Amino acid sequence: MNAPTCSTILALGLLPGPPPVHAQQSDASIAPRCIGSSASFCHQTLHDKFLSYAVGTFGPRALFVPLFPASYLMAFPPDRYPRDWREGLPALGRNYADQLAAQTSFQTARFATSAILHEDLRYRRSTSKHPLERVGHALAYSFVDKSDSGHAQIAWSNFAGAAASGYVGRLYLPAGFNDVSHADTSMAIRFGAVAGRNVAEEFSPELVRLAKKLHLKIIHLLPEWWTPLDR
Repeated sequence: MNAPTCSTILALGLLPGPPPVHAQQSDASIAPRCIGSSASFCHQTLHDKFLSYAVGTFGPRALFVPLFPASYLMAFPPDRYPRDWREGLPALGRNYADQLAAQTSFQTARFATSAILHEDLRYRRSTSKHPLERVGHALAYSFVDKSDSGHAQIAWSNFAGAAASGYVGRLYLPAGFNDVSHADTSMAIRFGAVAGRNVAEEFSPELVRLAKKLHLKIIHLLPEWWTPLDR
């Protein structure tokens, strides 16, 4: 496996999600809260986008998750991977820094693009009840999402984030792993992770109900943020 492509290993289930979005306060009263990433009845402000970016980039979960792909690289290094990138604590530090840089680049480019192009970062679930149609909607939403005004538009933030994540490794990865081919592969896998996460978000209500039916307790070992967002 190529080193840069590991920047998105386990991304489908481990990439930090956006925090609950709060509507801005008006002069008269506080508007209803926008619940979850698929809320479609309220405007996502620049402040909301920044909160989502901050949690997804600097929260405890965001800083812990890169240890998984970094550890995977240590256990199963790709062919011709340099020794100082596959043995010992310094190598673990390098691989962790690589994963963190890729994740941070993805989040930063995605946030900046959405702010400039007025793109709503939240996923909006399908209104269909047919499983295949819902999967198709989730996959398509990786390419075409919504603007701040609710109109369909190309999901430029996903493309920008995936490109930034894939190509940042060219600045520091060892020779043989910092070429365009490795960067393109890493970018494609990151974009695939976005699509996979949309599918997980689409079916999250059913997954939660199944967990409750089976009496499974869903425990978040790490919070999304260092302090509660609700006061």
